[in-house]
Amino acid sequence: MSIKSGDTVLFSSNPIPGNAGSVSKVINKLYRAGARVLTNEAINNLHTSGHASQEEQKLMLLLTRPKYFFPVHGEYRMLKIHAKLFEEVGLIKGNAFVLSNGDSILLRNEEARLGPRVHVDDIYVDGNDITGLSTAVLRDRQILSEDGMVSVLISMDSRAGCLLNKPIIMSRGFVYMKDSTEMIREAEMLVGKALTQLLKRKTTFGEIKNTIRDTLGPYFYQKTKRNPMIIPVIMNKKA
Repeated sequence: MSIKSGDTVLFSSNPIPGNAGSVSKVINKLYRAGARVLTNEAINNLHTSGHASQEEQKLMLLLTRPKYFFPVHGEYRMLKIHAKLFEEVGLIKGNAFVLSNGDSILLRNEEARLGPRVHVDDIYVDGNDITGLSTAVLRDRQILSEDGMVSVLISMDSRAGCLLNKPIIMSRGFVYMKDSTEMIREAEMLVGKALTQLLKRKTTFGEIKNTIRDTLGPYFYQKTKRNPMIIPVIMNKKA
């Protein structure tokens, strides 16, 4: 097909959401070719649907008379209305399924029923590694993207039960260190006091890590209304 000057082109449907830019480029090219372009507007109603009407959908159901029915195209409200037509034409009530992404249908012995939901959200894959697809990994990535990370470096002597140096806190994606010097210094003091108190008795590395998180988590949230991932790094003096 070719367009020459004086041709008239009708756009009788509305652009699919997200395609408006591409449609606009086509219209501009048609104008450059000398065509007269008519689009669907409030003052120029040219719209016609490419989808079947309700009466046509009813006819399809009556001709095929399916035992089970689940529409799969359109928005949820459209699926709901389409499923209602199944019952309106006298087919088995309750055998029309309205599904969302992730729902499943189990077919067995000529019977159909709703099955378990499956994971259909976006999955991030690094290179060829597909081992990091667990919910915990994705949750960690979400926390890092939204609230950042704080690492807490602890130097200690577990035999003597004391800290060798004051804790050191480093931030990545949480706060800018140079602009948050006072808050970081106060956080280091808080965690230092908590650990000094904890090390007065026999303890474990697990308790030390939990104490660091329990001390800094509420403090950072109070100051910033954010919950960064807190990663303790413990260096223990060897005998």
